[in-house]
Amino acid sequence: MGEDGYCEHCGMLAGRERDHLETDCGAVAASVTDRGLRHHRNEDAMWLVTRGSEVDVVISDGVSSSFDPDVASLTAVQAAGDLLPAGDVAAAISAAQAAVAELAASGDPRRQASNPACTIVSAAVRGDAVTVGWIGDSRAYWVPEVGPAEQLTEDDSWATHVIALGADPEQAMRDPKAHAITAWLGADAGKVTPRTGEFVVGDAGHLVLCSDGLWNYLTDPAAFAAAVREGLREQGTLISAARWLADYANTAGGADNITVALIPVSPLAKE
Repeated sequence: MGEDGYCEHCGMLAGRERDHLETDCGAVAASVTDRGLRHHRNEDAMWLVTRGSEVDVVISDGVSSSFDPDVASLTAVQAAGDLLPAGDVAAAISAAQAAVAELAASGDPRRQASNPACTIVSAAVRGDAVTVGWIGDSRAYWVPEVGPAEQLTEDDSWATHVIALGADPEQAMRDPKAHAITAWLGADAGKVTPRTGEFVVGDAGHLVLCSDGLWNYLTDPAAFAAAVREGLREQGTLISAARWLADYANTAGGADNITVALIPVSPLAKE
């Protein structure tokens, strides 16, 4: 394989390790990341670690218009993942921001002209208590056993901003700038404060974290929940369901890199 990633014999794009990765933690959690069909590399990255019933998960989506977005996303999940065992999601994301910002002054000098950048969404599950945090437009959802999904994060995007100011939602989402992010990790991001949310589960369901390579094909909360439940029902295991959801996005077009993590969470038994 040449330095450009193409086979020197046949000229075809050679497979890379990050094109498709899976983390299978049995009945506790699972995650899948996939290159999709139209990108030449996977610029998403994921981190998933379990300790008994405790789960730490991070998903990052590299900003394709920046230089080395795949390096940015991998740096982000590693930096955040290292701190998540303490349970402080905001501190973990802040550490990721600092680590990604440092990339601009290291390695390839082209990073200074186009700072490596990415989004991030993270969660710490401690029993029936869930804390999520994010910067950008990678999302976390709560999918109950019945009913539509609840989006736990709010996109840092142009559309979200103008809708909050009173713009018509349908018109805003049709605008070419709709998915332009307004906050990210990177040296050129300025001062960015992670947003967080936490809740205690009242009824059993699944915490789902994903990049926009999946949710762009399932923007309706009811459709998102239906797809997750179908994958779980038909596939039987978390890893198979996560793989099924990645395949769903590829079947729908695979226009972007796809990453999804599934974590079942149930209320603790009352003594």
